[in-house]
Amino acid sequence: MAEESILSHEEKGTGIPLVLVHGFPFDHTIWRQQVDDVSDTARVLAVDLPGFGGSPLPPPQPALDDYVAALCGWADSLGLRRFVLVGHSMGGYVALNFARHYGDRLLGLGLVCTRAGPDTEQARQNRLKQIDTVWDQGTQAVVDAMLPNLLSPRTKEKQPEVVERLRDIMQRASAGAVASALWAMAGRPDATDVLGTIHVPTVVVSGADDAIIPAPEADLLAASITGAVQERIPGAGHVPMLEQPDRLSAVLRDLARGARRAPDIPDPPDPGDIEGVRRRPD
Repeated sequence: MAEESILSHEEKGTGIPLVLVHGFPFDHTIWRQQVDDVSDTARVLAVDLPGFGGSPLPPPQPALDDYVAALCGWADSLGLRRFVLVGHSMGGYVALNFARHYGDRLLGLGLVCTRAGPDTEQARQNRLKQIDTVWDQGTQAVVDAMLPNLLSPRTKEKQPEVVERLRDIMQRASAGAVASALWAMAGRPDATDVLGTIHVPTVVVSGADDAIIPAPEADLLAASITGAVQERIPGAGHVPMLEQPDRLSAVLRDLARGARRAPDIPDPPDPGDIEGVRRRPD
């Protein structure tokens, strides 16, 4: 795989690999406290999805599978044969689609403030309109529209520094990254059928005050995955890694420990092209 296609990441610690995939329109730095906290238990790797942080842009008008392929290629480049995968929001969409194609590479799964179902037609049209807005007005227009709905009332009142940190992370995203991610999310497939195929230690995390993906959706997600543990974090909206970082770090530490204790499974076969997943050319 060409060097320019490899994703950027930050890592810390040793032990079982725990891969953290950010949501939209963030980058890996949103996980910074979890990287520090959980590194006493696992080798924590926070990765930038294509176009975000230091990662190269995906192909034009990408499918969600392009993000999955990039994540798989990045894991291959680091020799990560199996790992615990944690996805937040859009990162959760990527994680579920990764489970569809590469489920035998998972040691555990974390789904944070995300859902399995596709966009409604209205939501899809809204994303497509946002793409036009991004190209016409820049990323700031998306930041201004999203930021008020991302945080719990408690965070906005008691933690103004979190509001500013989140704003700063979002403002770093390029128009190309934002537009590409919106396109991929608008066309993403329904992953509900994947849930019954997941048989590794899994935690489903929701923010009690999440206005983007309401907590009851997490109930349905957790109920559809055998043995899933559910954690609803009070005082958090859509970004618990910033709003209640200690609580989320504890949840991820428990996930890593649970995955490490789970019965061992054989190594998956050498990675290669899998039908339905477009991998970047060498």
